[in-house]
Amino acid sequence: MQNSAPRLTLARTLLYSMASAGLNIMGMTMDTWLLYFYAPPQGSGRAAHLPAALVGALLLPISLWDAAIDPFIGHWSDTTRSRWGRRRPFLILGAPAMALFLVLVWMPPAGASPALTALYLVLMVTGFRTALSLVGIPYDGTLPEMAPQPTDRVQLSYWKNVLGIVGVLIAAVAAAPLFETAGPVAMGAVAGGVGMVAIWLTLLGLREAERPAGETMGVLEGMRATLENRQFIYLALSTLFVYVAYGVVLADLPYFATLVVGASESSVSLLQGAMIIVMAATGPLWAMWNRRVPQRRLLNAAMLGTAVVLGLSFLVGSVPGVPALAQGLAMMGLSGIALGGYFIVVYALMGSVVDYDEMLTGNRREANYYGTFSFARGLGGAAATLILPLLLQGLGYSRANPLGARAAFLVAAAFVLIGLGIFRGYRLGDTPKETRANLGLPEA
Repeated sequence: MQNSAPRLTLARTLLYSMASAGLNIMGMTMDTWLLYFYAPPQGSGRAAHLPAALVGALLLPISLWDAAIDPFIGHWSDTTRSRWGRRRPFLILGAPAMALFLVLVWMPPAGASPALTALYLVLMVTGFRTALSLVGIPYDGTLPEMAPQPTDRVQLSYWKNVLGIVGVLIAAVAAAPLFETAGPVAMGAVAGGVGMVAIWLTLLGLREAERPAGETMGVLEGMRATLENRQFIYLALSTLFVYVAYGVVLADLPYFATLVVGASESSVSLLQGAMIIVMAATGPLWAMWNRRVPQRRLLNAAMLGTAVVLGLSFLVGSVPGVPALAQGLAMMGLSGIALGGYFIVVYALMGSVVDYDEMLTGNRREANYYGTFSFARGLGGAAATLILPLLLQGLGYSRANPLGARAAFLVAAAFVLIGLGIFRGYRLGDTPKETRANLGLPEA
């Protein structure tokens, strides 16, 4: 396999990774506050636009739509030919669309009926999710192109994750105070503007490799070949369950902070900040361990650690003599260690999946795979939007009875363990040579 991508300098790597920050700034702002804005807890002093269960029911088909279109966007990106390349047009046009919908979603019609409010929510969130996929999938598809070697992929994935963490940190630190003081519309405008600029900065570092791609496959043929790749299925299904857990925890944090920890809405930024800072601080450890330990073992360790910490988070507030906020910060920090490793390694593994697909089909279909991978993540997010509201309404989400907000962590831990069990079937190596040895394939 040949690749003529320019050498990965630190400056190019950082510029390339800026889109990860921009996507996370906007995505985290939406994911953290959407349910809370439309269905705030009793006693919060905020207007309830829709019941929590209804919001979850509305978000489910949106998430399914988002997941369903991802493979098609990946194929579209892989086969696009323009004077600006395959990926750049998607980033140029998709970023402002994301920013616009991130502002409009917090502006439901005043005095509207529940039906009209629900329709408005569906239209705004669908627009945002579609624009996010139009940016994120072509962007993710460039990683194997820019980093053809396994060590380079981990390094690029590390910096992509670090800048993504910076984006999450910005969203965590800035969004909560803006939501509480200036209001959700101002929060959306700031997050959208900063995120859009960050995505456009990536255009300065983006380099598309000139490599033989084989005969172009049709979208349905490509999807069929993708789904026949059993090793990818292990990784994708495992990721689906981890993202169910991640989505549940993320949407639960405002409820967890206000009902379990007993703090203000702005304290959500402290909990998220603890997780993100630890993610960034421990990232170099995962990169170092990658030089000594196979990537699939690292992912197993990251998932096991995540499940343990999320399970223990159910006990936050029950340890005598320790403030509940301190307990929550400790658990979020510990979860940052494991989740940080997971997000670094899983994207590096996708490079190995693309290499394996080239062995099978003779094609390079990076964005197609990332699109299908995103489909799995989207299904996980879709399930989370339904599971958390049902937990909250079924078990309680008030100061007197916050059991639903607590139990969300146990449920999340269970989903991570399911993902860990599925991933046990993954056998690809970190290099094509290791993959052939692991699977008993003949040398090329």
